[in-house]
Amino acid sequence: MVKLHLKTITPLHISSGNELSYNLEYILLGNRLCKLNINKASRTIAKAQLFDFSKNYSYKDFANTIEKNKSILSDEDFDYCIHAEEPFIDTIKNERSEGKKIVKEFVNSNGKFYVPGSSVKGALLTVLRREMLGIDQQNGNISQKFVITDSELIGEENFTIDKTLNRPPAVSLITLDPNTSFTMQIRKLGEMDLDKLRKNLSSYSVNQIKKARHYVAKFTSREGMRPNGADQFLRILENLDKDIDTDGDAYFLNIGFGGGSWFKIFGDVDPPPKFDRPKKRTSTLRDWEAHTTFAVDIENEPYQLGWCKLKIEE
Repeated sequence: MVKLHLKTITPLHISSGNELSYNLEYILLGNRLCKLNINKASRTIAKAQLFDFSKNYSYKDFANTIEKNKSILSDEDFDYCIHAEEPFIDTIKNERSEGKKIVKEFVNSNGKFYVPGSSVKGALLTVLRREMLGIDQQNGNISQKFVITDSELIGEENFTIDKTLNRPPAVSLITLDPNTSFTMQIRKLGEMDLDKLRKNLSSYSVNQIKKARHYVAKFTSREGMRPNGADQFLRILENLDKDIDTDGDAYFLNIGFGGGSWFKIFGDVDPPPKFDRPKKRTSTLRDWEAHTTFAVDIENEPYQLGWCKLKIEE
């Protein structure tokens, strides 16, 4: 059995596939986003007789009524409450931001957050340059079985609402905070070669960031000109470089939403991928375009989503 110890360097988002609507599925209480427990909150709202259920209400009417009466709701009516950053709060308060109040939810089970093993498995596949880990459906053998667990449950106090930069329109995400640790177990290795994994991990991300910095630098704005997307992406890459810890047995891995296609290519590509989208993609070489991807702001510095330190314990 192999134990994976991961610690977030930048905010991490893994989508549950659910998008939360303001004052319908979540409310804002001070600087907290609180997701409504539909069953419990509905009973509280019905008891307060806020609505005449013989009438039809528009979404706007419903949302305005909840906003005016949200003080009747208590912690028992919520699945979870997490910290909301000022840019998100400003968006909620802005009447012109009607279409920007949707929040992409982090994967959870009954309000309890965790990181699914499948997300880490996908990142390991990229590093190993493999299409699959597990039993081959065409020529299966039980010895190929690969089993990775989900993480332990992670407390809501480790999560924040962030707004993305540089990929309009901006998206609001529930993200796992930097410097949060979690673990997973690989219970069945199947055909995974741990020595190869360690070797690839030690160089993969570092080399990709180095290539990206060299290439993106060609597109930065000239002196005295207004900064462009390439300038911001270069700052993101420089910040990542500062956070890389190559000492000991620590590795560098990107998982979840917003990694960017630069970090999803198979093999070494020379010359590196271009910014413009290729007309055709093959299944053998994922020569995808580099792009500025999704990033968030931390103390006025842009950071790409999803970067973690990884330690492997056998």
